[in-house]
Amino acid sequence: MTREESRKALCGSTDPIPERSDLQPLRVLLQRLGNPEKSLRIIHIAGSNGKGSVAVSLQNILTLAGYKTGLHTSPHLESMNERFTIDGVQISDADYLRLSNLIRKELPLLPSMPNEFDLLTALAFLYFKEQNVDFLILEVGLGGRLDGTNVIEKKLLSIICHIGLEHTAILGNSLSEIAQEKGGIILDGTPTVLMQQSDEVMQVIRKIAKEKNSKLILSNSRFLHSYPFYLDNGYQYFTYKDRKEYALSLLGDYQLDNAMVVCEAVDYLKSIGFRIPEDAVKLGLYTTEWKGRFEVLKKNPLIVLDGAHNPQAITAVVRSVEMLFPKYKKRVFFSVMQDKNYTEMLRILKNNSLSFTFFQVDSVRGMDACALKELWEKEFDGEIHLAKSLEDGLQWNFENLRNEEGKALLLCVGSLYQVSGIRRYCRENL
Repeated sequence: MTREESRKALCGSTDPIPERSDLQPLRVLLQRLGNPEKSLRIIHIAGSNGKGSVAVSLQNILTLAGYKTGLHTSPHLESMNERFTIDGVQISDADYLRLSNLIRKELPLLPSMPNEFDLLTALAFLYFKEQNVDFLILEVGLGGRLDGTNVIEKKLLSIICHIGLEHTAILGNSLSEIAQEKGGIILDGTPTVLMQQSDEVMQVIRKIAKEKNSKLILSNSRFLHSYPFYLDNGYQYFTYKDRKEYALSLLGDYQLDNAMVVCEAVDYLKSIGFRIPEDAVKLGLYTTEWKGRFEVLKKNPLIVLDGAHNPQAITAVVRSVEMLFPKYKKRVFFSVMQDKNYTEMLRILKNNSLSFTFFQVDSVRGMDACALKELWEKEFDGEIHLAKSLEDGLQWNFENLRNEEGKALLLCVGSLYQVSGIRRYCRENL
């Protein structure tokens, strides 16, 4: 199901849907649909980086523990169906169209129109209620306080992952302002798992949690120990509290931070009576897959793909490359949206880089590749390649990698919008 097909199914038109200023249009729609969200057992996850990895890891663990577990995430990489899964299986086109039709019939009767994300959220609630899931892992789309997912009035647990500067025009220009928005998912009397992070963020979240009588459960890196990484093995090993030498399939040192959050969430669920065998936790962390997140597409030549699209995420990716592949220089394949802090992202990527390839992945929102080149050649004296197409840019890099005989890797970053194209090209040509 494409984005355009989804819009037509939900609204009868492929035209973009206007934004709204509050959650009332979605509340009215859900009331007309019978409030399907009220019968769901929800784990709600917010954050700037890491929330998707935490969400998919929790789904995998709970599925292995024998629970029917729904997952609603965004954005998608290749198909809208990816946003709605049960035990890792995507919603069918037939179910998507049938539920969209139910929603579309209600729209003329509403006093005001929900936005596109709200309609997808309503579809998620309908689908997961109909399928009678034991848990729904619900990922925030943008921010938290005014996000469509925050329409829910009860939940099992809130989780807040790493918070960084992002979407500043909407969420605010400082970490404390953004943390205030993310902390908007904290619910009265409902516990919150919080990733250990900057004091500025922690102070804001602590204050909100205290005001809402929400018990804070903090991850703590003092109890974390990680082991050397070997590419041939392909897994990170770590110890956290009583869990000894667990294997983590998701790579990058920031995934260790996410794993701590997952462990804290699992321990809370166990503490309130849910049966989650430790074998399910161990196997779940070992087998979780999350496309486009520090994904090693090929080992020889070494190609790493990550959808990192803000300075905090780029910093984490670069740090992970240096930690996991210390002997490699890097070639960078970079595309980015116009509203991102691309100058700072490039500066973070600069060290130990042999070349940069620029490509405009989106003709409307994407940053012009020529403008990137003009900007970057003032600060970078290495090779800069302007890609005529995604295929041209990748092929240019592959040819250079072959000549470097294992001394360099290709790092593809800057936007989630390029992930599906890069994965498809590598799958078909390598």
